[in-house]
Amino acid sequence: MPSTFNLSKPSTFNLQEATVNDIQKAFHFGALSIEELTQLYLNRIVAYDDQGPAISAVISVNPNALDKARELDAKLRSQGANGALYGIPVLVKDNYDTFDLPTTAASDVLDGSIPPDDAFTVSKFRDAGAIILGKTNMSEFALSSGRLGYSSLGGLTLNPYNLNRDASGSSSGTGAAIAANFATLGTGTDTAGSVRGPSSVAGLVGIKPTRGLVSADGIVPLALTVDFAGPMALSVEDAAIGLGVMAGVDPNDPATEASQGNSFEDYTQFLDKNALKTARIGVAREYFGGNDEVDKLVEAAIDNMRAAGATIIELDLPDTVVEASNYGTLLNTVIQAEFKPQIEEYFATLDEQYPKNLEELIAASKDPELVNSETPVNPNRIAVYEDSLEFGGLDNPEYQEAINQGIPALQNELNNIFINNKLDAIVYPTIATPATPITDGDGNFIDDPTYEANLDNIGGDPYRANYLGNLTGFPDLSLPVGYTEQGLPVGISLFGQEFTEPKLIGLAYAYEQQNPVRVAPSNTPALPGEKFEYLTEVLVVGDGGDDILETELLPDFDGNKDVVFAGKGDDLVDTTISISGGNRVFGGSGDDEIFVGKNDVVNAGAGDDILDAVAGRGGNRLNGADGDDTFFAGGNDRLIGGNGNDAFFVIEKGENIITGGAGEDQFWIFTAQLPQDVNTITDFEAGVDVIGIAGSGLSFEDINFKVDDGNTVINIFNQDVAVLLGTQGNFEQSDFAFV
Repeated sequence: MPSTFNLSKPSTFNLQEATVNDIQKAFHFGALSIEELTQLYLNRIVAYDDQGPAISAVISVNPNALDKARELDAKLRSQGANGALYGIPVLVKDNYDTFDLPTTAASDVLDGSIPPDDAFTVSKFRDAGAIILGKTNMSEFALSSGRLGYSSLGGLTLNPYNLNRDASGSSSGTGAAIAANFATLGTGTDTAGSVRGPSSVAGLVGIKPTRGLVSADGIVPLALTVDFAGPMALSVEDAAIGLGVMAGVDPNDPATEASQGNSFEDYTQFLDKNALKTARIGVAREYFGGNDEVDKLVEAAIDNMRAAGATIIELDLPDTVVEASNYGTLLNTVIQAEFKPQIEEYFATLDEQYPKNLEELIAASKDPELVNSETPVNPNRIAVYEDSLEFGGLDNPEYQEAINQGIPALQNELNNIFINNKLDAIVYPTIATPATPITDGDGNFIDDPTYEANLDNIGGDPYRANYLGNLTGFPDLSLPVGYTEQGLPVGISLFGQEFTEPKLIGLAYAYEQQNPVRVAPSNTPALPGEKFEYLTEVLVVGDGGDDILETELLPDFDGNKDVVFAGKGDDLVDTTISISGGNRVFGGSGDDEIFVGKNDVVNAGAGDDILDAVAGRGGNRLNGADGDDTFFAGGNDRLIGGNGNDAFFVIEKGENIITGGAGEDQFWIFTAQLPQDVNTITDFEAGVDVIGIAGSGLSFEDINFKVDDGNTVINIFNQDVAVLLGTQGNFEQSDFAFV
């Protein structure tokens, strides 16, 4: 009876802490399928969003998510993973267009609206192998207007850390959903801190990128000058992965032309544990003072940066910069001017039953049936619609002054601060207070004596530091640094110059690795099946009999980084259904059959063995021994014969490298059909070895030869099929076999 032995300590999978890499590692070792993962997340949404604490973070679930997961599982086994987010369920804010799910901006007025196609970023997620698991609730049309995280379609999103506190806005649903582990990665949009605020109060990493780094095409606009799409995740690494997928030039968004040469497909290359050692960090104390606990935690974070080697510079921001960061100075002007023309341009893409202009949106929001429903439109939101209608659009002189004078002046002042102080980043509390108490149906805060907000110290607005990033278009990354006595997360912002995301990601990663603070919310505990152990490496040993050593037939043998000793009998070893492969297989003294999957190294024993990579996915190395072995090449494999008379068959794929060895070998380069790519034979010996061609009806006269750089290329039907290294042509018919 074959035996298995552990070669490594078990790995623990914990859904509540699982990163993208943790999940994909579990995929690769066969410990978790994509379908199983997707179901685990769906279970959590049912248990904690629809029921239980009723977080109300997810506004719609993709009914085809499990079908997509099964499709990706099948592809993973047959072709391997392809994409940075392969098999990863992702939640997107409900203002990102999805061709297969409603996109409503969380407004009852747009209930059921299916856009004509995906937002550019959504299509990039799909191309990266992600599953769009669902859409998240948000402040209606991405502006909270006094009710953070409330919408007429999704209701009020609660903070999973404290159900009496909100999840900020407007990306409240994504923040709460990722914190509650409904997915490990999500998206938000940020017009006035709406990625960073929800990330801060939910203990997440959120990135508001540089203007033009991420396309706004297909995202319901609030004000495109100050709108930004960005990732929200449990870790810096996952946020970096998400940003790499989202970033890039989009022909349908002219603003992204600025990112040409400034964006990266992989931001994980900038994860640097030592980034803080040489960093110069400026502190903007003008944005402290809103809450003692927040200040204490942020001060401790700054001390940690200093201890890690960073040079801390106390800044004195000019009054003009602080004044510009007040909502009413520039930002409100831009939002009021741009909303009407830009939302009407978006409405033009929708079906006829939906509003076509701002007046119709206002009228629909005031419909008596909706007004008298359990979730009417926030009256303050309607008032802001009306303000935008009265503002006059892009021709308003205040807007023109903001765009042409105010914003450029602010950009110039901040750039000078960075340059003059040689700064890598400026830090401040992402939000000057913890998450605020939730509001009742009338929009009034519920009574919570534990909430402290010293609004007079912060210009009446805990979010105002965030507006610098929206107005300038500079990047800002929010990073969790701890929790208040009430268990509420607190975040710190790393604010940089344009296109310095690599630097900010490096600094954030260095801080996170040295100061991990993540604690899962107690209101959304683990469910059955979310935590388990699995083995990554086992030793499989056959006995003296004729063994069948197939993956999944033996305990813990998954065919991924395992070691197999077949033993003495005529054994069958099969790792073809492995996912990542990388096994080492040793045949015994019998006549073995060894079928390999991917990246396996096989050493045949002394018998007449069959080494078969046809069903594999390449990267295998098959080594013969003293017997007369038979090799079947898959594609991108290395086949090396031993001392026997070996036979090598190329079935379909090419790019194999074949070395016959010492015996009289047969190289069957054409078996019923032409190989897809050229194969290389390294040691063909004329008069000893034979080139075989089967099932083609060809004869020796139909074969073409050409000598290229000292090697002979065999051409059949005007296609190069094999290269014989070190040969000079001059072949005889006896060097070939035809059947």
